[in-house]
Amino acid sequence: AATRRRNTLPSLHAIKEATFGMGCFWEPAESLLKQPGVLATTVGYTGAPPNKPPPSYDTVCFGNDYVEAVRVVYDDTILDYTTLLDKFFEVQKPGLSRQYASIVFVTDNNEEEEVNKWKTAAIKTKVKRTSDNLPYELVEIEPTSSFYRAEEYHQRYWEKQRLRAGLAVLLVAGASGAYDDFGGGVIGNFELGGLAFDTICNAVFLVGAGWMILERLVVRDVRELKSGDMILEL
Repeated sequence: AATRRRNTLPSLHAIKEATFGMGCFWEPAESLLKQPGVLATTVGYTGAPPNKPPPSYDTVCFGNDYVEAVRVVYDDTILDYTTLLDKFFEVQKPGLSRQYASIVFVTDNNEEEEVNKWKTAAIKTKVKRTSDNLPYELVEIEPTSSFYRAEEYHQRYWEKQRLRAGLAVLLVAGASGAYDDFGGGVIGNFELGGLAFDTICNAVFLVGAGWMILERLVVRDVRELKSGDMILEL
């Protein structure tokens, strides 16, 4: 399912979708979700010609067709499309390759006209991103193409990593004996199946680290999202 806010569902006619190439998609997806009016984000792959097979993270990294993208569901009574474009430009992390290109994917002529007006106005006034002088000329405009939701381990990536990092610190501390004196030595004397507490912590840490490596190799749950699918999942 998409990463979404809770208890923020307006009437269906006000809900719209937009898709952006924003560089490495992990951080921009999280940043956009914090914007008032954004209801959900999903990271995925798009921008390839129609004859290309469905992607995986590896084929995107080593290919030159697909773009890492963020699909956004938003309430246009709170956040209009032009303001969403401003937020896209502000939080994107574009790179030099096709994979990390800065792209607005448009669904029709009206949307394309609106994006062109937004981009042209910014270029004429010589506006650049204040944090790093990123120019608006970098933004490309392309028609929407098939969008594939990325593997589950990419969804809510930084949220998961922060939790994992916190657990890893606790487990490493446990494996080093930092908790042995807690509770009058109860934890230090604790055993499960003949294994000491520090041994258990070390084992859990190694299993978790191993799974993080393994999931990158075995998880292949990329699936195509049609227009409107994310709205139906809210």
